[in-house]
Amino acid sequence: MATKSTRQLLPDVNGHDLPHFIKKVLNNICDFYDEQDLIDVTFKLSNPTAMIPAHRLILSAASPYFKDLFKSDKGLTPVIEVNDIDSDAFERSITLCYTGKALITIENVDAMLKAAIYLKLDEAVVACVDYILQHITEYTLQRAYCLERETQCVSLQEKLLEYEVNNFMEMSKSPEFLSFEADKLHAIIENNNLNVPCEEDAFHAIKRWYEYDAPGRQQKLPDLIGCLRLTQIEMSFLMENVQSLPGCEVLALRAISWIGIPANRTKISLKFTAPRENVCKLLGETTLLAVKYAGCKGTIFQYDQTEDEWHKYAEVEHDASEYGMVLMEDNIIYIGGVRDGKATNGVKSWSLKTRTWRTLPSMLQQRKWRSAVLLNGNVYAIGGHSSDGEYSKSVEKYSPGSEWKLVSSMITPRSQAGAVALNDKIFVMGGFNGYRLKSVECYDPSSNIWTQCEYMNKAHDLPGAAVHDGCIYVLGGNWEDKTVERYHPESDKWTKMCSLNVGRSGMGCVFVGDKLWAVGGQQNYTFTNAVSVYYAEYDEWVEKKPIPEAGRYRCYVVPKALLQCE
Repeated sequence: MATKSTRQLLPDVNGHDLPHFIKKVLNNICDFYDEQDLIDVTFKLSNPTAMIPAHRLILSAASPYFKDLFKSDKGLTPVIEVNDIDSDAFERSITLCYTGKALITIENVDAMLKAAIYLKLDEAVVACVDYILQHITEYTLQRAYCLERETQCVSLQEKLLEYEVNNFMEMSKSPEFLSFEADKLHAIIENNNLNVPCEEDAFHAIKRWYEYDAPGRQQKLPDLIGCLRLTQIEMSFLMENVQSLPGCEVLALRAISWIGIPANRTKISLKFTAPRENVCKLLGETTLLAVKYAGCKGTIFQYDQTEDEWHKYAEVEHDASEYGMVLMEDNIIYIGGVRDGKATNGVKSWSLKTRTWRTLPSMLQQRKWRSAVLLNGNVYAIGGHSSDGEYSKSVEKYSPGSEWKLVSSMITPRSQAGAVALNDKIFVMGGFNGYRLKSVECYDPSSNIWTQCEYMNKAHDLPGAAVHDGCIYVLGGNWEDKTVERYHPESDKWTKMCSLNVGRSGMGCVFVGDKLWAVGGQQNYTFTNAVSVYYAEYDEWVEKKPIPEAGRYRCYVVPKALLQCE
């Protein structure tokens, strides 16, 4: 059963920066094994029967098991019987002692791991465990858990924990998850690198596990809930979901107090108060900005997710209102609007870094309530209406360093429409031109052509709009409208989603991670400071901390570096 050419398993030896003498020795050792030259011990295996020759010195140098064996009375005989190891796995382990490489397959990895543990070949243990995790889909989690229980292999336990932490959302829906021991689930939930979009996801996983055997697991439940980052969960969620669980009432109240009364935080005992590492990383790189645009004076707010607080970043005074707006690099571009009671074609830029204004080239046409989109570094001003109430279908394009120029006009004139960029195209949804509109158009800059898309289910006037994962989301409009629709460009279909809790128009919309935020807006003739977040996995809107000032907003997720003054 010996490998025909063990030296073939050392193809990279000569490429290494090793002395010639060492290379020669390594190659000779493999030749001795292949040719069964100078053999001084033979192992007799029974599962199945096999005779495997080897060199005591090589095996002793590779493993403390063989070193101890050859120093014992049993190891002094020329033929040593081994009955507890699969013969093929044993021979492959012997080969590893000579070459440092384990010949592992899906079929033999279980036997190889058991042999490596028995023979105290740490390198082979690591190789087997790595192989299992690299082929986990084919190998299956169920088989891995069975092998872990059978071998009690610490390395396999650690790698499985790492896999469970990194793939928690998928793994928590598997049948094996419901059978986890409480200690195992504790180690996963406690881990600071747990890969969950939000703590509510981890909570729901714990609840599923608990309800699988509530009487037997009730005692363990508070300890598991205590491993959550409870301070990162909404107070309403804590009251409705966590506080109602047996034994978790005090934990929920502590977290609610920590969130609601910052002055008392040093007196409140919670296992964890900071967000997890993946959340910290995201928060450390980006931040959510909400730019108020209800009038000539607009406040910019920054949201701190760790504290669940809105902080005023700047007060911006503009000489116009009812303008379009885009964020281009570190500048907010204010486009058109109303100045001194009349529509204007003026364009200005406000730097987030320096907090200073700069005048840009004026548009060709004076319009208010124009939609604005940034696509491939170019700004597009779309539609709007003039001071005398004429609705426009014209579209202008601005490239930095040049002037505005007209491109192909829309099919339907409109103002107050939602507009987004997706797949190198511009989509314009709804709006108003004497009537509230359901119609949707798509502009392809490469062909300079507008095409009609499938109509929305409902007319949306001054809606919120956002893009995520290849889809377009349109929210509200028409003052108190709660309707939310999603568009799939590939199928050219609109589908209704879970409605907003608070209907309004002119809200700021943006995705933060995989969560859709809706900030502020207008209800009838009053503004609102409501902030709502959509959780797709539960198909529900959750109300967040209101923004300090009611009004219409535009929202952007930006690198925090943009907010550091030069």
